[in-house]
Amino acid sequence: MMTHPYGRHTYEVEKRIRHEALEQTARKASETLAMQHIQISASACIRVLRLMGRANPQVRTSGYVGLDDFAKCKGQKYMCVIVDHYTRQPLAVFDSRYGQEITDWLRSHPEIKVVTRDGSMSYAAIISAASEFIWQVSDRFHLMQNLKKVSVEPIKKMLGQVKDRMPYPYPWEEEAYKSIVDAICQMGEKKHRDKVLLFYAARRLKDDGLTLSEIAESFGVTSRKVYNTLSGGVQTVLNTDQKRAMKAAREIARIISAGCITPETVAKKLSVKLHSRILHRCMYPVVCQYKQLREEVRLHNKTLREQKEICAKVRCSTIWKYIVTGETSSKKLLKLRDTHPEVEHVIQICISFRKMLHQENDAPSMDDWLKDAVKCKIREIRGFALCIRKDKEAVIKACSTNYSNALLEGTVNKTKAIKRSMFNRANADVLRAKLLYSGMKRDWNYHLN
Repeated sequence: MMTHPYGRHTYEVEKRIRHEALEQTARKASETLAMQHIQISASACIRVLRLMGRANPQVRTSGYVGLDDFAKCKGQKYMCVIVDHYTRQPLAVFDSRYGQEITDWLRSHPEIKVVTRDGSMSYAAIISAASEFIWQVSDRFHLMQNLKKVSVEPIKKMLGQVKDRMPYPYPWEEEAYKSIVDAICQMGEKKHRDKVLLFYAARRLKDDGLTLSEIAESFGVTSRKVYNTLSGGVQTVLNTDQKRAMKAAREIARIISAGCITPETVAKKLSVKLHSRILHRCMYPVVCQYKQLREEVRLHNKTLREQKEICAKVRCSTIWKYIVTGETSSKKLLKLRDTHPEVEHVIQICISFRKMLHQENDAPSMDDWLKDAVKCKIREIRGFALCIRKDKEAVIKACSTNYSNALLEGTVNKTKAIKRSMFNRANADVLRAKLLYSGMKRDWNYHLN
């Protein structure tokens, strides 16, 4: 038979329609077919592709595949593609990147032995759910890119910091509160100050379990005077200014410990209104104590800034080139490496990971590298080491095999080219058809019905 029952075109014409629709845009395919005396619209070419891409075909793999995701609509919708490493052809395209259909597809192909992927733990869970006997191989390119992301900027930041620079000191909240309370107790005339001090000292001794006679004997006063002082409570002892200051003492201490040491700055952040005279009197001991300490820190930092050994700026590309090659011609970086041993230690951790990933002779083992990396001063590299530990088996396979996701990256680039040629309006079925059947060596001349 030349065509199927009630068919408009012969098998040969349908083959040409599919070929032109796959290799060109719909409008160009329609024009090309018109030159061959085949009258078909651009919409009809799109319908042919949608019919071809309704589902993934039943194929047999070589057992060595890779999977990666790509953006159907960037930031909104992502799809997943699986490619065979030996035939270098896409095998399946899925409408979502983390769906149950990916697990079902892997289960339906028990011949699969190795799956390459990026560092996504979601893909790791999907592959493990499909079969526990599949070898997972993490992609070396993504590992190096993740290392670059977590190492270069923090190293540059460390190099830009002034060595041995001291931060300005601030008192702890309890220390500031105690100093403020002592200053409040010193307000007023001498007779009033003695009464306030007697009240707090007597109350402290009474809380320790001493009797009134023992307290009076320790201060050299009568028991009646101690009793009268304690019976009225703190409100009868303090004057008006002291009462106002006591209400704001805890808040003032909290503001000072947060990094505000001047009365003017504290007054702006106080939730209650306090007279500037009272506030200055409360903060005077703290300000005097830390003024000298802060002046010493300021002079120390100023001396460091004036020194010529202050770190010069180094480009991120120079740092990354040193990590990748182990060599650098930058005199600035060599000088800073000698004067900053902690930076040199971090760079050596990154170089060791690169050697381990590329199976160099002097590369450390995975366990030794993890022990060294988790002790690194840079928080980002410690987090990177924890991620490597979670995906340890896949990273070891990446170090010991030659499989990678390079083929998947090329397929993703091909997908982007298809989307651009269709002005980013390609339907998911059209994308699937163009990826799976465009340029394939297998015979896709099947019956459309």
